[in-house]
Amino acid sequence: MKKSFKFKIVYSALFFLSLSSVVSCGPQEPEFIDFASTSDVVKLGLEYEGRDFFKDGIAEVELYTAIDGDTAHFKMTEGNDELIKSRFYGLDTPESTGKVQEYGKAASNFTKEKLQKANESGTIVVSSPFFYYGVPQTDSTGGRYLSLIWINEEKEHAPISELKCLNLMIVQEGYSWVKNLNEIPEYVDVFTEAEQQARDLKLNLFSGEPDPLFNYGDYVDVSLLDLKKEIIKSLDDPNYENPYDNANIRIQGTIVGYTDRIIYLQTYFDEETGSTNPNGEYAGINIFAGMGSIPAKFTTRNNFIEVSGVFQDSENFGFQVTDVELPRVDLGNPNAGKVLFTADEIEDSLKVHSFEFKPSELKAQNYDCLFSPITFTESVYVTGGYDGEDSITLYLEDEDGNELDYSCYIPFLYRPDLEDSTVSYRSYEDFVGKEFSVSNCIYSFHKTRAGKYNYQIIPTTSTDFALVA
Repeated sequence: MKKSFKFKIVYSALFFLSLSSVVSCGPQEPEFIDFASTSDVVKLGLEYEGRDFFKDGIAEVELYTAIDGDTAHFKMTEGNDELIKSRFYGLDTPESTGKVQEYGKAASNFTKEKLQKANESGTIVVSSPFFYYGVPQTDSTGGRYLSLIWINEEKEHAPISELKCLNLMIVQEGYSWVKNLNEIPEYVDVFTEAEQQARDLKLNLFSGEPDPLFNYGDYVDVSLLDLKKEIIKSLDDPNYENPYDNANIRIQGTIVGYTDRIIYLQTYFDEETGSTNPNGEYAGINIFAGMGSIPAKFTTRNNFIEVSGVFQDSENFGFQVTDVELPRVDLGNPNAGKVLFTADEIEDSLKVHSFEFKPSELKAQNYDCLFSPITFTESVYVTGGYDGEDSITLYLEDEDGNELDYSCYIPFLYRPDLEDSTVSYRSYEDFVGKEFSVSNCIYSFHKTRAGKYNYQIIPTTSTDFALVA
């Protein structure tokens, strides 16, 4: 009995020792490596102090606006105030604006959070993807600069040794695929390892899990009047949670105008179709059509169309519908945009209605004509304004010299004389002191970086805001 007892103790000890060895030698969860903080390779090697991005390809900047996961706009902290539209080099994050894809909003939120924190209390440096000073290079669109973004979230004017590469941070967190590192071959191995680590750890878009911020639901039929009611609540109360925000919706409306990649829709509603106004009312919305080519049938005034997309209260663009498919021909997708009635077929009640006002009668927050065209019975005069990167904003007054509650936003190359294509207005100063007639300009608003709303009229052609000889 005694020997048997000892044998059992020894056997038990060996068994547990063996089991412990098996457990300790089993597969281990890989540890997360912060490549952006620890890599000796991905470091900024050029001093940025006193440099001009447009000449040297590097500069300290301030955040102007964060667009999505791999695009942002900046302005240099000193000197030239021209807008730097940066396309982050080496990345391909899911879409969250013109198209909406899984983990696109999550990637966008991550990038915005990092940039906003660095902008408030730290340092942001934008550089070309080169290792020398030189004129920056644009992407295939010609309007955005290929950029590496370097940040320090806590120290202002941080030395280059304390700056981290945001591009690499986005990759290692699993918010982007690596794409085209030809200009920075020295970084290829680190970026590739960072993406592989994100895959191994199943981070975000590599998780294989549904995106909690993405709407997987079916499209729901929503009227423009339903959207109008909720938009008004949101405009009146910034804290109001719009129930349609991020919803997949299907809408119908008449095209009232198209400009700057935006399609404007309008529809009339009476008491039978949901209006509480005995005289009926109009409701509208704008649709961001994306950056691809747009068939003419979706920009033709008085075509009545149906589109499916995502309704968003964008912090940069306000209320809009995005992620729409606008095909040239019917390919069988039930959610693709379609023309229900052409301008020749549409009934009178659905045709575009332009509201008429004296300029002083139109007040800010006139929700009756929101997203609809307006026509003035008297001329307006331009007193000032400012130039944007791709637009001009004009301050207006009426014939009696009264300052108006809204501005005029021109997002295209303005031609005062359509018979003379050699003449164009390229600055607000070209408009100052001149008289203009207004017809069929869209009444809308612009959401500022501070979260406020500035109301404006938007011509879709130069004839909508016509120079009076």
